[in-house]
Amino acid sequence: SLRSLTSRTAGFLSQLYVSDKQGSDEDGDGSEQKPFRTPLKALLFVGKQPFPVIYVDSQKEGERWAVISKTQMKNTKKLFNREQMKNESKDKKEAEDAERREKNLEEAKKIVIENDPSLPEPRTVKIDKLEALREQRAKVFGWVHRLRRQGKNLLFIVLRDGTGFLQCVLTDKLVLSVFVHVLYSHQ
Repeated sequence: SLRSLTSRTAGFLSQLYVSDKQGSDEDGDGSEQKPFRTPLKALLFVGKQPFPVIYVDSQKEGERWAVISKTQMKNTKKLFNREQMKNESKDKKEAEDAERREKNLEEAKKIVIENDPSLPEPRTVKIDKLEALREQRAKVFGWVHRLRRQGKNLLFIVLRDGTGFLQCVLTDKLVLSVFVHVLYSHQ
């Protein structure tokens, strides 16, 4: 990827430039013409030690660049290490979350929902015609307007199909099934 390529090539750079006044962390590349705005961005650009020499805006009259002070470099390295730890913990957390989602999805795939053959076949109707079919089986197609989970075994869904809204309550096996894991609100 581009990020790993820039990290690898940045190690070969002998110097990077940082300017509070003219630099940009978004589109700067660390060159004299396009300096970074912050020393932290320069270190993040390099990615790992050994870090190149970093030049900052000079305080002296007539000089454009000066080598970064040891104190400023030390503080920037601390920030860099903190940022690296944040990224590592964030990556670790994302990996754990992805693993947990994958596990939940696998568990949900094991649950099979079957129609009860002893009951009559459901009729497909629009939501506005459902009142006449109260206490009968009906099949409704629609978009999820609102989705609210309450606990592990209860899920409220408000469906809409252009003719009206229908509140559905799912419990037990229906909540744990795979299709619930892929539901999302239609905005």
